[in-house]
Amino acid sequence: MSNLKQFAGRFQILSDPIRLQIILLLQNSEKCVGELCEILNLSQPKVSYHLKLMLEAGLIKQRCSGTWCYYSLTTDIRNWIITECIGFLECEALSS
Repeated sequence: MSNLKQFAGRFQILSDPIRLQIILLLQNSEKCVGELCEILNLSQPKVSYHLKLMLEAGLIKQRCSGTWCYYSLTTDIRNWIITECIGFLECEALSS
């Protein structure tokens, strides 16, 4: 059951429209919080909250230069989703 909870937690990262938008925006280039706030028309605390969750999940990485922090995807999102789905299905098959 704990494996299922782990997978549920990782899939939960993809369950929010704001985080999905951030993923799409970071696919081609890194962005700072200010850029994301402007594009998404959201407050800095709200964007930072979602970035924190994505950082904790290992989906994005942070690069700081002076007072600016830039965010980018740690991996190809397609591969990440496929790997997570396959892992879940293998886990489910073993527990049946």
